[in-house]
Amino acid sequence: MIFLPNVSESSLFQSKGDLFSSTYISGYLKGSLAINHSKYSEANFFFSKIKDLEKNHDPYSFQYIFSLALDGKINESNKLIVNLKDINKDNYLLQLIQGIYQIKNRNYQSAQNIFINANIENPLLGELNNYINLWLNIYLSEIQNKVTQVENFKSSFDNIKLIQSLLIYDFINNKELYDQTSKKILQQQSLGRYHFFHSIHLIKEKQFQEVEKILIKQIEHNPNDLLIKQSYVELKEENFSFFSKTYESKNINHGVSELLYLFANLMQQQQQLDFSKLLNSLSYYLNPNFTTNKLLNYENAILHDDNNNFPDKKLQDNIASLGSEYQWYINFSNLLKSTSDKKINTEYLLGLLEKKLSNSKYFNYSKLIDLGNYYRSIKNYKRALSYYSQAEAIAISENKNWKIHYYKGICNERLGNFDLADQDFLLALKYSPQEYVVINYLAFSWLERGVNLEKSKLMLEKAVRLSKWELGYIIDSLGWAHYLLNNYQEAEKILQIAYEKTTAEAEVYDHYADALWKNNKKIQARYIWQKATNLSTIDEERLKKINKKLIHGL
Repeated sequence: MIFLPNVSESSLFQSKGDLFSSTYISGYLKGSLAINHSKYSEANFFFSKIKDLEKNHDPYSFQYIFSLALDGKINESNKLIVNLKDINKDNYLLQLIQGIYQIKNRNYQSAQNIFINANIENPLLGELNNYINLWLNIYLSEIQNKVTQVENFKSSFDNIKLIQSLLIYDFINNKELYDQTSKKILQQQSLGRYHFFHSIHLIKEKQFQEVEKILIKQIEHNPNDLLIKQSYVELKEENFSFFSKTYESKNINHGVSELLYLFANLMQQQQQLDFSKLLNSLSYYLNPNFTTNKLLNYENAILHDDNNNFPDKKLQDNIASLGSEYQWYINFSNLLKSTSDKKINTEYLLGLLEKKLSNSKYFNYSKLIDLGNYYRSIKNYKRALSYYSQAEAIAISENKNWKIHYYKGICNERLGNFDLADQDFLLALKYSPQEYVVINYLAFSWLERGVNLEKSKLMLEKAVRLSKWELGYIIDSLGWAHYLLNNYQEAEKILQIAYEKTTAEAEVYDHYADALWKNNKKIQARYIWQKATNLSTIDEERLKKINKKLIHGL
């Protein structure tokens, strides 16, 4: 875990006696391994069996503390911290756990003393600490000083200050400043989560139509925002408790909880997943009513890209129980995983999703696209086309049609329906002319068919420009266009760039080697072909072709 002290595990084995027996060593190592696989409850079980280590082995204490905190057991974690030697308490994350424990128990002055004297090296955690102190200062200070403290607060992140200002002005009931800040929030579609927070405010004032407008606009901007989609469903079903019980604006614990969640998201974006999980655990500890925040734990587990870390069933069930959109998300995520995990019952999941779709009143467009994408991923193109066609029939606006036509074009192209595929790709580009993925797919399809070669080259030059020469597979298409037009020297230059950017795609290796061969660089060509055969991603058909080239050349 990234935040554990850098202490060698070998120090555990430097002493003799019962304390360092095989039982203790086994329990310690099993607990450590469980932590590495994000199995915090399991880690706690092993560590709890060897509690005698607590007084003799600091790494044990640290690991046990953090495994408890990550498992949501903040009270138990705090007890262990209290029993640590003072020299070991000079760690910000330990101080953070202690401070949040004090806030939870409404000992705000004690919490402030911890955060004012905190020892911080990480700049982002320093920013977090300053914001926690701001909340505590606002709560503990005189009324006339509160607004001044917010306005004079120095922050490295404009949007974080904007968000915190919104929540604090609501907390101190300053309507004028709240209204000014909420307008700024609503002007930024990227801050959709805080459109939801403003919706909570409006629900209290029974401004339901205004809430609906805000949610619809945000859904149009980001149709995959689960919190906003579920909020829309609950609003239409007049389940207003979904809003009111989620966040209490006058509760400082909820304000600090949301601050922790915000920074947990920032840590996730920086791929600091252990930090993210700890902050989210502390956030949930302060506000267990905001159950939708558990989705961040689910995403963190998936981001580990390790089957051992795939979210456990308890967490999945917890998220699925939040509402129809969360339930769809969990079941569909498991369906996608079923393509690589044979233990998952694919037919059962498909049955659940089909039933949900038939009974759903909301967001059927995105659900049909999901199922179409699933069938396309398993190369059942006919079935995928049927779902895309249903989605097309209920498309809300033309700006969504480009994706449907792109997906339909792929399916028709794979089925050999080239005229239909071309129609779909051209329609997609009519609706959204700058979509370089569509330009690339259509142009490369023409190259493969040996038609419109010059036009394809011009289109691919545009696609490469639009993608800023960053995507190897599009650069490869342009290089291949030059190759087919017998511009071998130009093809080699471009294909070399694609080869350097796309290290796992056998087709790119194959194209580059072909260009090298045509330029009489036969030794290099055979070297690249040989490298292609060693790629784990190479398909059987291309492997056969390359093996023939290794023997006979072109």
